[in-house]
Amino acid sequence: MNHAGELVSAYLDGELNLDERQRLFQHLSSCGQCSAELESMQSVRTAVRSLPMMELPPGLVPEADPEPVPLRRNRGFLVGAAAALVAAIVAISAILTPPPDSISVEELNSRFGARVSIDPAFGPAKVVVPEITEISE
Repeated sequence: MNHAGELVSAYLDGELNLDERQRLFQHLSSCGQCSAELESMQSVRTAVRSLPMMELPPGLVPEADPEPVPLRRNRGFLVGAAAALVAAIVAISAILTPPPDSISVEELNSRFGARVSIDPAFGPAKVVVPEITEISE
């Protein structure tokens, strides 16, 4: 292996896999020039990262100037309003819908009994009326 200049930079950027790192460490253990280069690059990177961040004056680099981003309307409100409207329609229709007509046992027997006599595939119909007991409080 020649000197590991590119591998040193890639190591500092975290771009080496395990095999490449092992080869680099093995080379650094026997090469003083590459070890010195690694220390030098680490100190330069540390110095650059410790510099204060400065803001560019507006207009110096037009591509870096902030652009206003238009905000999109919040559609969650519209979805919620639509859901509330549907719930209100269901509630109102449940209140205004008249109760179903009550049907007697005799009427059920006559309807299903008539069907039994017409349709042989329709089994015998029997309507059982549960006993209702009053609960006294």
